[in-house]
Amino acid sequence: YMTLITSIMDNIPRIAKEHGKTPQEVVKMENFHHLHAGLAALKIQVLDNFKRDAKQRYTDSLHNYVTQYFGRPLEKVNQFFDGVSAKIAAGVREAEISYQLQFSKQELRKVLSAYPGKEVKKGLADLYRKVEKHLSEDENLLQVVWRAMQEELIRQYKYIEDLLQRCYPGAQISLDFSISNILEYFSDIAITH
Repeated sequence: YMTLITSIMDNIPRIAKEHGKTPQEVVKMENFHHLHAGLAALKIQVLDNFKRDAKQRYTDSLHNYVTQYFGRPLEKVNQFFDGVSAKIAAGVREAEISYQLQFSKQELRKVLSAYPGKEVKKGLADLYRKVEKHLSEDENLLQVVWRAMQEELIRQYKYIEDLLQRCYPGAQISLDFSISNILEYFSDIAITH
C-alpha cells in the first residue's frame, strides 16, 4: 500500500502538468480529493499520514485554484485600496488619505461606480460557467469550489469596507452591494445553473 500510494502522490503533480486542457490545480485537486476519500474508506492506520497529506494537498490545490481563477473581481477597487494601504504603510495618516490627489473622494467614487451590483453578479455568472467547464462531474467539487470563491469575495469585501471606514469616515461612500447581496448572487447563480 505504502509504495503504491507514494507513487500515486508523486505522479499526480506530474500528470497535472502534462494535462493540457484542464488547469493543473483542478487535476491535482480532484485527484487528491479522490485519493483522500479512498484512503478514508480503507481505514488502515498505517496510511493515516498519507490520508492527511492527501487532504492537505487537496486543500492547497483548492486554495491555489480559487486564488488563480477567481482573482479579484473588483480589480480596480482592490488596486485603489492596495495603493491606500501602501500609503498608510509609508507613514501617511489614515485621516489624510482622502487629501492625496490619487486617493481623493472623487477618485474613489469613480472607481466604485465601475462596479454596480448587477455587473458584479454578471461577472460571477461568467466565472461560474468557467469553473463548471473546468471541473469533472465525478468528484462533485463544484459546490465546494463555489463556496471557497464566495468566501474569497467576502474577504475582499471586508478588506475594502474596513479601509473605507478608516480612511473615509463620514464620507457616505460605499460599495453598491453588501455581503448579503454577495451571498444572494452566489446562491442565485448556483440555483440557476
